[in-house]
Amino acid sequence: MDLPTFRDLLAPAGRTALAAAVALHPTEAGYLAAFETLRKRHPPALAKAALETALLRLKAQSRFAHADRLYFTREALEQASGETAARHRAARFAQYATVLDLCCGVGADALVLAATGRAVDAVENDPLRLEMARANAAALGLADRVRVHAGDVLTMPLPPADAAFVDPSRREGERRVLDPESYWPPLGAVPARFPAGFPLAAKIAPGVARADLERYDAEAEFVSVGGELKECVLWFGPLRTTRRRATVLPDTLAHPASETEGEFRTLEAADPPYGPSPTEVGEYVFDPDAAVIRADLVGLLAERLDLAPVDHGVAFLTGDRAVATPFADCYRVEHAAPFHAAKLRDYLRERGVGRLTVLKRAVDLDVPDATRKLKLAGPHHRHLILVRTFGKTAGVVAERVS
Repeated sequence: MDLPTFRDLLAPAGRTALAAAVALHPTEAGYLAAFETLRKRHPPALAKAALETALLRLKAQSRFAHADRLYFTREALEQASGETAARHRAARFAQYATVLDLCCGVGADALVLAATGRAVDAVENDPLRLEMARANAAALGLADRVRVHAGDVLTMPLPPADAAFVDPSRREGERRVLDPESYWPPLGAVPARFPAGFPLAAKIAPGVARADLERYDAEAEFVSVGGELKECVLWFGPLRTTRRRATVLPDTLAHPASETEGEFRTLEAADPPYGPSPTEVGEYVFDPDAAVIRADLVGLLAERLDLAPVDHGVAFLTGDRAVATPFADCYRVEHAAPFHAAKLRDYLRERGVGRLTVLKRAVDLDVPDATRKLKLAGPHHRHLILVRTFGKTAGVVAERVS
């Protein structure tokens, strides 16, 4: 979609086309049929834009409460962590009246900052995304709190603000980029736009190398939502509170009645501990949340819960009692032995296990091939944990503890 077509989509004829596209309940598989239906009544470019918007709104429903009123590009939606993570992030800006949202995209973060009481100056150099940010603010009744500005965040005069947030582009064409200095703008260039000690936060890819994090004098917070790792945020200046943090958020959009709004759990450490020495697999195995692993806080979690790793550098923990924690899934061990396909197959067949969910870590094994060779049949389900323990591959049959 180009900018003129998007402006047509905002006009009365465009709104009619969009309503017609939504009424078709489109799917990716049925795209061509839906497009042919729309183009009979609307210009092809407008029909395509309406259909694309309807599809992206459907995709966005799991991440944005008001997705049915917002506008997205595919790349902007893919880069967005979602409203739950954005609300958590916005809470740390509560003491600042005005916030800059640099590289604002379609305005997803600016909208949450504005909804929590901040006045936001949103900056974007892509004309289409900037227009979408303006339209999204109007759609949610936040146009008076979100001002949009066209420009390059590294060269334009920035509006005055009390704090800033930047969400740089993490793609080169179709390829995702992990090194923050290969983003646009390069992350190291952004703090130079502000005085020393300025409150600044930067969203980066959660797959960032730990060595790359050491370049920045910032807190690194890894955030998961509903068990899915979403983002890493670097907090600079007075926004920094520690060195490493893992935050686990409930997916309140998917399960609004299961958790209170904004409830979360967090682990933090200024100097993450190495943790206890490895031990044999006990009665329970724990699989830490990805945010805990990426924040390098598995050792801290082990200390807090009186657990131990199953091997050096392996993020599965073990213990002799079940522990309820938001930071790890707990599995009751039924069988643990050195991995031997034939013996494992016999064990599972004797117990009528026909379905396996496989977890593995630090093991070089083709899981689909290995499970296919087991040729299982039966009504029961188990988890198979393949893990390196004391240098050897072990197969642990377990059942997840609610």
